[in-house]
Amino acid sequence: MRRELFKYISVLGISCIAMIILYLIFTWAAMRVGFILPANYNEQYINQIAPKVKSAKTVTENIIPPGSVYIVLDKQNMNQFYGNMEEKDIEVAKKVIDGLVPTYYGQKVYTVIERTQDYCVIQSYLRPQFNSPVLKKYLPDFEWSSIVILIGMILITAFIITTIFAKQFSQNLSVLSKMTKSIKNQDLDFEQKHSNIQEFDDVMVSLIEMRDALKKSLEVQWKLEHTKKEQIAALAHDIKIPVTIIKGNAELLSLSEQSEEQSLYTRYILSAGNKIEQHIRLLIMMSKTEEALVVQKNTVSLFVFVNNLIEDTRAYSKYKSVEIMHHTNQQSDVDIYVDQPLLHRALMNILTNAVDYTPEHSQIMLHIVYQNQRIFFTITDQGEGFSPEALEKGVQLFYRGDKSRNSDGHYGMGLTFAEYVIKLHNGTLLLQNDNVTGSGQVKIELNVSATV
Repeated sequence: MRRELFKYISVLGISCIAMIILYLIFTWAAMRVGFILPANYNEQYINQIAPKVKSAKTVTENIIPPGSVYIVLDKQNMNQFYGNMEEKDIEVAKKVIDGLVPTYYGQKVYTVIERTQDYCVIQSYLRPQFNSPVLKKYLPDFEWSSIVILIGMILITAFIITTIFAKQFSQNLSVLSKMTKSIKNQDLDFEQKHSNIQEFDDVMVSLIEMRDALKKSLEVQWKLEHTKKEQIAALAHDIKIPVTIIKGNAELLSLSEQSEEQSLYTRYILSAGNKIEQHIRLLIMMSKTEEALVVQKNTVSLFVFVNNLIEDTRAYSKYKSVEIMHHTNQQSDVDIYVDQPLLHRALMNILTNAVDYTPEHSQIMLHIVYQNQRIFFTITDQGEGFSPEALEKGVQLFYRGDKSRNSDGHYGMGLTFAEYVIKLHNGTLLLQNDNVTGSGQVKIELNVSATV
């Protein structure tokens, strides 16, 4: 950084000096070709026209050089005859005639031409000027004009040099930015690059080391996840066999003569077996990779899809006498483009959870809005609502830490699977509590356009 800063200051300083040298060369060359007149040009010109001024009957502005002023004074009492010189300069001119002040007074020179009955004093400036009448008219003071031009050239040069160095600096920063974005997006196959700034190279080396460490950590994590999924799938398949045997024997028992108490126990066994089978199916589904689970979308009637959801949920809710209320803004039927079996199963996981968490003889509200090829589902139960921890971790696999809701019979897979399927449909799932009642609420947004 110190080297680059020194280089910038050096280039900027050299460029400014070069601008000044170019300015001096241009001024010298312009004077050589007559584009710019030297500082004593008017004085020399006045000396050349002095005989003409002496012999002239009346001195006029046409005789004296442009940019100069004059005054004609009486020899006897220094009274003003005529001229265009200002009053304060006339007093100086009188003193010059009397020898009280020199002819060079500041940047002005007073040339006294003695005539027969009067003095003609011509005042001119000791400064360069443009030879062109147009430039002389609009830029009468060459020195200030040239200084402004020189400052402008220096500022433009400084801006150009600063822009060049800033662009180089920005390019080095963009390399760092791309590397950090790659790490953020877990794209860890980028190559190590170099810059001409040591500090940036040190940061890049640190990022490469971070990338290698993160890559190694992620590889270990991915292997553990893969192994975990394989173990879950294997365990789920192993459990299916004894569960099938238990259910088969329970079904045989249900066909034999049983007392009322024995029949009740048999139904308990069959119900528990069905639940275990349901959890096994979820385990097998969640153990599949994203590549293994392929979404097969088809055109489905929204009216039929919603009716199937309502019917299946009502059938499930009979054991608790929970009423399913639904409302939609769609007056006529429309077609949606989804994987009907997969999405039906995902939404049923949410609806059955709502039934389980809702007290008996209460309601579950399913609100559906269809707008611009998007569907918005809002499922609200009348339970105790999600705890702050559940709002954050509710969709994590095997999460059961929600103490505010009865989780008996739930193993933290339903919402995980539902969110997974909804994401495969390019949708979102949000857990929250109803603003009015505080009950649990799940909001789902899906894009059901065939173009997606």
